[in-house]
Amino acid sequence: MKRKALSVISVFLFLLGMSMTSHAQELLKGTLTDLEKGWQNLDILLLEKVVKTFEEMAKKNPKDHQAPYYAAKAHFAIADCLDIKSNEEFDQTGKGENHIDAALDMIKTSLSLKEDSVDTHILKYQVLRRKMFHVSFPGLMMYIGDRKAAHSRAKELAPDNLTVHLLSALEVAEGGYPPPPPEKPIAEFEKILKKGSKMAEAYYQIGFIWDKAKKKDQAKKSYEKALELDPNHHWAKKKLKGLASGSGT
Repeated sequence: MKRKALSVISVFLFLLGMSMTSHAQELLKGTLTDLEKGWQNLDILLLEKVVKTFEEMAKKNPKDHQAPYYAAKAHFAIADCLDIKSNEEFDQTGKGENHIDAALDMIKTSLSLKEDSVDTHILKYQVLRRKMFHVSFPGLMMYIGDRKAAHSRAKELAPDNLTVHLLSALEVAEGGYPPPPPEKPIAEFEKILKKGSKMAEAYYQIGFIWDKAKKKDQAKKSYEKALELDPNHHWAKKKLKGLASGSGT
């Protein structure tokens, strides 16, 4: 009788565990969908809910590296939305930079749990790059080494990853002083596109380089190509609007 009772309890606990796992997976799937939807629609309120959900997940399971990674990504998404919505090139309220700092804290936690995550190193690079747009000299100097280290580690972990190649091209465009002539970094982005990649971000970055070089026609064509590949590329939309108004980058 005792053996039968123990067997029933074991089955119950197994089914309960399966149910809890299934619920957690559904919650993760739904929250990731909200992250993508919120970012695409520039819905900051939805993204704030996403941040809260992932941060709660991280507290409940402190050994899970994914929850802080996704929380960092959601914080970065909010900062990105604030920058896109700003009438200036970047958000001037300080809210965006606060989310950047929160993202960096979450990335630190995630990497302490799984240091060899290429996605986390890529995100770290992207967040540090945005941080450097929010600070001025000499403050930005403290982030240069970390940014280069994030790129180097991502390249070491996934040398054939196209997003890592994009980071390498960004390093050519922005990683030195004085900045190189526009043709040099553009050639690096074009190498990515020649590999058969229809990466809208590569076209956007080419447009951004031409924009800074005051080559408005070339910039416009590249921004339009980025939008052709990704109709929701909000930065390309913002830059085209700036060109149309005569403000540019």
